[in-house]
Amino acid sequence: MTSAWGYAVWAVLAAAALLLWALSHTRSKARIVARPSAALARLAGDPWLRVPLVVGWAWVGWHLFAR
Repeated sequence: MTSAWGYAVWAVLAAAALLLWALSHTRSKARIVARPSAALARLAGDPWLRVPLVVGWAWVGWHLFAR
């Protein structure tokens, strides 16, 4: 198995993140997607969601460092 599959998955995730970011910055009255800062504030405000958030950041940081 080559690393091409891994790069393809990361490319799809990046495209989805960019699409969600673009949808969050629309000026329509009925915003479909919350802005990233609002979503992060909601996640960090709940004690039960703060743990997976910190673990996720640690996981991403470790894997970026390990490369």
